[in-house]
Amino acid sequence: MNLIDKYIVAVGKHLPRKNRGDIEAEIRSTLEDMLEERKQAEGPASEAEMAALLKEYGSPREVAAKYKSHQYLIGPGLFPLFEMIARIVFIVLAAVSILGLAVSLAKTGFANAAFLPALQDWFLNLIGGLVAAFGNIALAFAIIERLPAARKFEEDAKEWDPKELKEEHDPDLIDLPDHIATIVFTVLGLVILNLYPNLLAIRFINNGEMTSAPIFREAFFRFLPWINIMGALLIAFNGFMLSRKEWQTSTRILSIVMDVAQTALSVVILTTPAIFAISPEELRAAGAQESAEALSQLANFVPTIVLVIVVVITAIKVIKSAWQLLQGRTKSPYPIVK
Repeated sequence: MNLIDKYIVAVGKHLPRKNRGDIEAEIRSTLEDMLEERKQAEGPASEAEMAALLKEYGSPREVAAKYKSHQYLIGPGLFPLFEMIARIVFIVLAAVSILGLAVSLAKTGFANAAFLPALQDWFLNLIGGLVAAFGNIALAFAIIERLPAARKFEEDAKEWDPKELKEEHDPDLIDLPDHIATIVFTVLGLVILNLYPNLLAIRFINNGEMTSAPIFREAFFRFLPWINIMGALLIAFNGFMLSRKEWQTSTRILSIVMDVAQTALSVVILTTPAIFAISPEELRAAGAQESAEALSQLANFVPTIVLVIVVVITAIKVIKSAWQLLQGRTKSPYPIVK
């Protein structure tokens, strides 16, 4: 066997069995014609000339790939749909998992010896669930990709209209409604905490009269100066951002610092003993005889749920801000109209 014979056999190993013979004959004919044109002398081509031609023609695997109808697991026609479904499934799984973690931590608490094992089990189950979901979705789309119906998606992917192009949101632009909403709700919260703390109470009817039991104890209001300082800083930062047109490196770093500081203050407050602890005895004294036990359990359950939600949301915001910070600005030779 000369080099061309060996090359054809090597290419054939990567070809589909159905039309392997025809493809091999086509490649052999092409190579022989090319070799005939390049020969320097009469007679059979030298091994060096064959080697030079085959090296230029490409490796057996690369040449065989040109004759395969499916060179990818999920083609470009189906991939956008695959990506959208995968994201939706991941978000739903993560939300359900976080809810389960919150319920588990509400039972064990943060200082309990079972806290770390519960957190470890949650993380491992979350990763396992995400991996399994991704594998099942990928397998389903890989099967669909090889069905005749997938050709319709491929045709749609090739046929597109420039008029359908959408304007993409610039991540560096300031989101004015978000900053305005943050200022409004922060001011509202500070006003209630400082001027109308009596609104923060559990209300119920006792013997035909409306009575209430405060949610917060004195231990909570010891943190009020820190809450006011953090609220003022938050209002000032968002007010400053309203005067800007886009995010800068310095403002993103400051945003991350603000998020971490808010979370640290929330963790300190919510883990301080006897802040939300409403005992059944206190509720019965206030007139809630029948629902005292249930309301007491709810009052002790809510802080943990709130803490978990705050930590998770802040972690997502910090990761998103850090990612945008690491990505930096998009470098483009063309101006972007904003």
